[in-house]
Amino acid sequence: MSRQNNDVLPPEGQTSTSSRSQGSSNIALGLIGGSFVTIMALTTPFVTMQLKSSLPYMSTPRQKVEKALTFLSKRNETMLANNNLKHKDIGTTIKARHNVSAAHQKQLHFVDLGSGDGTAVLAASSLGWRATGIEMNPTLWLMSSIRRLLSNNKKTRMNSELKIGDMFDASISQSSLRNANCTMIFGVAPLMPRISNMIETECRTGCWIMSYRFRVPLANGYDVVKNKKDQASVGGSGGIHASLIYDEEEMRIYELNSVDTTEEDNSNNTD
Repeated sequence: MSRQNNDVLPPEGQTSTSSRSQGSSNIALGLIGGSFVTIMALTTPFVTMQLKSSLPYMSTPRQKVEKALTFLSKRNETMLANNNLKHKDIGTTIKARHNVSAAHQKQLHFVDLGSGDGTAVLAASSLGWRATGIEMNPTLWLMSSIRRLLSNNKKTRMNSELKIGDMFDASISQSSLRNANCTMIFGVAPLMPRISNMIETECRTGCWIMSYRFRVPLANGYDVVKNKKDQASVGGSGGIHASLIYDEEEMRIYELNSVDTTEEDNSNNTD
């Protein structure tokens, strides 16, 4: 008499269902694991950057950047016109106007030190400025680069450049700062001595320094717009030799002066 086999095999349909269920579970676990790794990769730079730098991430409202840059563009046109017409006599006025129009075609250069998500750089480039952003956080640099590439404005893509690296590295920032007409900074107190030294060393006289929310400490402590002592800048270390020319909606613009000019103006104001 043969021995009866007590092993019972599951139905064929049940086996395939079990395999599919196991496969789905593996896919789900893979997606969860992949998402976790991606999130860690994207958020880790925000933690490590805080250990390297005192600069927090703070996005600047685009409309405030555009308003400030429009003010500077108009100011530049007025300065060019006055400068050209100042050296022309009445008989050459037409030629002077032609020269002014030609000068307006020169593209202004905007540099953002710590460009974050690229809002200021993209705003400047859309207005016709040549814009350069420098950002050391890989995640923010990637975000801003994607925004630039996905922009449907050709002018924005062609006029903008985004660099990854430390803004205090001369090999990254020096060439941009020396050609800048306007430099945007994040004026937090711990970094102002280094920032002001870099600005005064690399930027040319007349360069506009733009800062959102933070009032930049001035070496002379004199506020031209309000025509009174700027309490936020008096006695501050790392002050920049500059004059405040724009102060609206927490956006401020300073015009970089030579050291001699600033000291002379401050002396006159004191008198």
